[in-house]
Amino acid sequence: MLNHRILIVDDDPSWQELLSESIQEAGVGPYTLHVASSRAEAETLLDRQHFHLAFVDLRLREEARELEGKQVAARIVAQDEGTSVVIVTGHADVETALTALKEWKVLDFVLKDAWDPEKVIQVARVGIPVARERYRTRYESAVDFLRGGEGIMPWLARVLACVAPETSAPRPDRRLGDLLNALLADLFPLLRARSAPDILLDGATGTATGRFWSKALGTPVVMRFGRAEAIAQNVEAIAQGFAAVERRIADAELGVEGIICVPRLPAFEEFTN
Repeated sequence: MLNHRILIVDDDPSWQELLSESIQEAGVGPYTLHVASSRAEAETLLDRQHFHLAFVDLRLREEARELEGKQVAARIVAQDEGTSVVIVTGHADVETALTALKEWKVLDFVLKDAWDPEKVIQVARVGIPVARERYRTRYESAVDFLRGGEGIMPWLARVLACVAPETSAPRPDRRLGDLLNALLADLFPLLRARSAPDILLDGATGTATGRFWSKALGTPVVMRFGRAEAIAQNVEAIAQGFAAVERRIADAELGVEGIICVPRLPAFEEFTN
């Protein structure tokens, strides 16, 4: 399982440090921490990365007429990626924080004016498991993502005809679904490539290829699966240096193997929701 991913959105370095220290004391296991000092920085990160837990200061700029942190928190909730959001605020904005609890379904809020590091520790320990469970149910089927608008059974039949046309394995559709679930586990949300949004089938080699941006990794990924001998040759090519193999999974009975690799290119701008 990949590290927990935590985001702090606050323009004050002192509060960034206090929140970071309390998160560390929470003992939530291995995590990766990102810090954004402005709404623009936060939105750039949210475009490219998925987070399990986000602490968002309502007042990112004291002179701003609108509460920019409110807009950031609302965006995170609207993205519907299972992120647990914690509002960080002063007494003056408690009413807004309470509205966020009721209407936006954020996890909780912590008060700067009555700083309690134990409260941060508590919400971190609660928020990450909640987010993990939301993530699991939100992204439980790789087939549902990969098939796009096509029906499940027609899509599986078409793909199996390419990658395992002569298989005698029982329930090959289920086996393929299980392999794809394992191959893409924890890599969601995935953004499709603008130039090739769907899985490309190659009947000559018996392989299927997809290019995506993984918000869990914060990098592009190439997924390839198909006849084991063709994938083995592909792994040898990858080993020569154009990409790193992130994951390799096989179903011997089905005769299908899959790999996830992380190429150096393309850039984020080539992917879209």
